[in-house]
Amino acid sequence: MSRTLRVRTAAVAAAVLALSLLGPATTAEAATTTATYTGDFGTVFTNPERGFHNRYEIVNDPSVNDYASNTIPGFNPDMLDRTFARAKADGDTLIHSYVHLDKYQTTDLPQPLLDNLGTGLAAIRAQGLKIVLRVAYVWDGYSAVTEPQMERHIDQLAPVLAANADVVMHLEAGFFGAWGEWHESPYTAASEQNQAPVRAALVKKLLSSTPASMPIAIRYPIFNYEFAHGTTMTTQDLDRLGFHDDCFLADSADMGTYDQNSWLGWFDVSVKKQWVYDYATSTGGNKIVGGETCNASGGNDAAGVNAQYELSHQHWTEINEDYAAVNTDLWKSANMAASGVDPAETLFTRIKRKLGYRLRLADATFTNPAAPGSGFTFSAHLVNDGYAGIIKPRPVYLVFDNGTNRYNVQLTGLDPRTWKSGAVTVATQTVTLPAMVSGTYKLALWLPDQATGLRANPAYSVRLANTGTWDAAKGYNVLASAVRVGACTGDCTPPTAPTLSAGAVSGQSVPLSWAGATDNVGVTGYRLYRDGTLLASPTGTTYTDTNVPAGTHSYTVAARDAAGYDSPSSNTVNVTVSGPTDPPPVGLVLDDFDGTPAYPAAAKNDLGRWTGGNCFLNGGGNGVVSGGALALQYNTCGWFGSDVGQDVSGYTYLVVRIKGATGGEQAHFSLALGGATKVFGDFVLDGGGHPAITTAYQDIKVPMAANGINRASPSQLALGFWYGGSGTVTVDSVSFQ
Repeated sequence: MSRTLRVRTAAVAAAVLALSLLGPATTAEAATTTATYTGDFGTVFTNPERGFHNRYEIVNDPSVNDYASNTIPGFNPDMLDRTFARAKADGDTLIHSYVHLDKYQTTDLPQPLLDNLGTGLAAIRAQGLKIVLRVAYVWDGYSAVTEPQMERHIDQLAPVLAANADVVMHLEAGFFGAWGEWHESPYTAASEQNQAPVRAALVKKLLSSTPASMPIAIRYPIFNYEFAHGTTMTTQDLDRLGFHDDCFLADSADMGTYDQNSWLGWFDVSVKKQWVYDYATSTGGNKIVGGETCNASGGNDAAGVNAQYELSHQHWTEINEDYAAVNTDLWKSANMAASGVDPAETLFTRIKRKLGYRLRLADATFTNPAAPGSGFTFSAHLVNDGYAGIIKPRPVYLVFDNGTNRYNVQLTGLDPRTWKSGAVTVATQTVTLPAMVSGTYKLALWLPDQATGLRANPAYSVRLANTGTWDAAKGYNVLASAVRVGACTGDCTPPTAPTLSAGAVSGQSVPLSWAGATDNVGVTGYRLYRDGTLLASPTGTTYTDTNVPAGTHSYTVAARDAAGYDSPSSNTVNVTVSGPTDPPPVGLVLDDFDGTPAYPAAAKNDLGRWTGGNCFLNGGGNGVVSGGALALQYNTCGWFGSDVGQDVSGYTYLVVRIKGATGGEQAHFSLALGGATKVFGDFVLDGGGHPAITTAYQDIKVPMAANGINRASPSQLALGFWYGGSGTVTVDSVSFQ
């Protein structure tokens, strides 16, 4: 773990008492440890309740939802997939869905529809995701459903929403007009005061019929102004009302988003935008802001200036990844220079990293050693590198975990919704520890979901943007590997630092060895790091790092004892590795990673179409090209995409020349192409076998027709590393033969 420790003492006497091996600190001025942490500025990783989202039809029964049928133009069966494979392959934690009520404009909702909505929300929960919902009566047309009918439908939907509130991120107000988007309706002319009571009544009905923790996004800022200044809504109600912009950067006024006249007066576009910049809850948090682009990009710019400014100043939390390509493709093609703590990357990657919150821990100070049943103090400094704060309520816990006993101690004085963009100071919190078993504990910061039923699933816990702190299995962020609680028995002293050295490099293999670490009881193992990322945890004093990407790499090692104490880091050893030679592929080459075009800077493959990656542990999230091959280092996170965009019916095979660091990586990732998505090891090869990755390059030839790949419309080749594995695969080339 990349952090340093130092001990502060309030008084000499207190320090002597606190640090003695005879027992824990028993005075008010107990010793404290301050740990500093290494920020992760480039990795794209998943976090709940934020980011890009994909569209699905969560009501997937065509008997109650015509849009779940292939009789509807533009129908895509992928949108009925209740495993949400596409969203998960994209690294998204949110999906968006309409609840289509076209068939029920004058009748009650049938029970099968309500039941199907409930099972759809249960599928969301099973996959560790959350949903943004919008009710609509028409797709592209005029809607004039009566107010009593809409309120009746809200009454029917309310029990389903309440029962599944844990996985509903927020509602878009919906109901009125085309797409439920508050136009093409008899109730949504902002200039008509006589329509305002119906708008207010609908929103009040939604607010009173849904849990207080469920935000509601309003389509136009002028209506939020109307609710605040032209109704009697309470502060608590107004706190829940956010904004969804469904034509982000379409033109200077976002295609009508900011330029309606109002019965309350005329307000310039700049004034209305300032309202959004200033949106805040009465408790100091951000309101929900999200939406999508639309099929116009007049307000977008190739340099990405407008997008970055508006997303950051309006504090966006989520946006549609599916619509519209005229804008999202612009972001994928815009290469951003390094700026501040942001690395060089495409604008799309930058937005993917920074939508919503991105909390980075700078340092933390906490009692160490501590006493069971006594006071424990904690304070910290964080930075939120994202566009917004956490939107929904979320508890904060300190976790003491020794592998056998786990104690979750809530920091009740903290509301992470107030940790908005910029520097964050967590003032000293004092809690009373429970009657814990004495021993050495791992100390962690845990920000689980507010719903107790989701807390066992780490997918719903917040990951901090730090190197070496995230425990994916437990869903918490490790602050220290060894905090003593109670009387010290046995090993209470960390090991000394080892001395690291490297042998002669052979090809892509780096032999490493170390010596010199000692401990008062005994060293039990080591933690070896390459370029600041944990590489291995050997028990011996030698290790050979294989399949090392070309370039210069830094290595360090730390010793660990049985009590869990880590030594200081060793000296740093820098090693330069040359890459393999590239065997040229034949056929239609999607990419041979020979540096032309340069990956990821050019964002183009050998067909001249978009390519890129994110969430990998190397290359700032993109992976690293060296020696004519693309190395992708992953840990249950990573996505690589490369657009094909042309008919490949003249070819029989997709050929992937690939190797793994250890072999067996075919179970760690999926491959999607032409409407087919499978775990790589599940593709069927000629003769009935399946792909098996080894430590040597091999051409894996996937017969496309036999695996259901649409060769006439292959769209994009995508690799998704979301299947619980960690390691490195190196792709030498991808071609069609």
